Amino acid sequence: MRISDTMVEMVRLVAPHNANPMGVLYGGYMLNWLVDAGTIVAMDVAKSDVVLGFLDRMHFIEPVRVGDVLVYRAWAVNAGRSSLSVLVESYVKGGGGARLATVGRLIYVGVDGSGRPRPLGVELERGEGWEALLYDAFAEWRRDVEPLLRREEPAGDLPRLSLFLSMPEDATATGIMYGGRLLYYLDQLNAIAAFNFSPRTYVTANVNAVAFRRPIFVGDIVEVRAGVTYVGSSSLEVAFEVLARGLSGERRVAEGRSTLVAIGADGRPTPIGARRMGDEETLRRKEEEVREARELRRLRPALEARRPALVSALEGAPSRGRSPPTGRPLWRSRAAPRRPRTPRPISPCST
Repeated sequence: MRISDTMVEMVRLVAPHNANPMGVLYGGYMLNWLVDAGTIVAMDVAKSDVVLGFLDRMHFIEPVRVGDVLVYRAWAVNAGRSSLSVLVESYVKGGGGARLATVGRLIYVGVDGSGRPRPLGVELERGEGWEALLYDAFAEWRRDVEPLLRREEPAGDLPRLSLFLSMPEDATATGIMYGGRLLYYLDQLNAIAAFNFSPRTYVTANVNAVAFRRPIFVGDIVEVRAGVTYVGSSSLEVAFEVLARGLSGERRVAEGRSTLVAIGADGRPTPIGARRMGDEETLRRKEEEVREARELRRLRPALEARRPALVSALEGAPSRGRSPPTGRPLWRSRAAPRRPRTPRPISPCST
């Protein structure tokens, strides 16, 4: 099966109830819908139930407003023994063209009736041209994040932020909480953690290295711990972890991090007004995330081509009349991140 044969498309109209208080699409809906598109392509290719195992390099590139039409496209790119690597992009459609809104990389795991991983027996061809380029990029990304997926460190000292009960409306037909729904809640709670640190209006800029370790079942009590681990001039990073307890015992189920930007009354980034903090490793990671976002904003998707906009960045092709991006290619992942250390002041940087 070729990558191009796997593409699925999903269309959403952004309604008033999907918006945040600023009238912009709430990030939790964007994440939930992105997972919807990825889940559809993964289930279609695997011919099996799947669960979300990992989400990474998820950038919010273009604001999406009430009344906008969002087009989601998803491709299965690489297949492992029991997993599929998936690329999902969304575009704001209108005005005779389209603007790239989000890009995310996800890993799904095939599961049996009891929720345990099962072999998929799927083979995806490397192909030629843009398919080969994307295939190789995702193969390298998967190799880079594999240590993170295999390594699980003890829970740190993040403060408890919230408790909630996993309900049937949060779950799939298997009785396991849907990954998109958990991300929906986490987006709210990360914004609360940011507000508790420095009261501002925040929007989500990116979500990275979210590992889903174990299932959450209907009826479980879900605990979210979160805290600020990095502060720049107008952005900050929230690290979070999720625990669950219920009839299946107590367990650590997920962890990750999210970057949020403080927004002023004019809708533009505004200073947070707090002392900068973070370690050198976090600083390097944030600089790379900012560079990635800038490169992605240069891309102009051509929906009629039916190929990912990300391919243009992999090719290093000029876009919107600008020169090709410089520095490390977007598809090369940074080394698997370590657990955040105790923050300390750092030298100023642009965020």
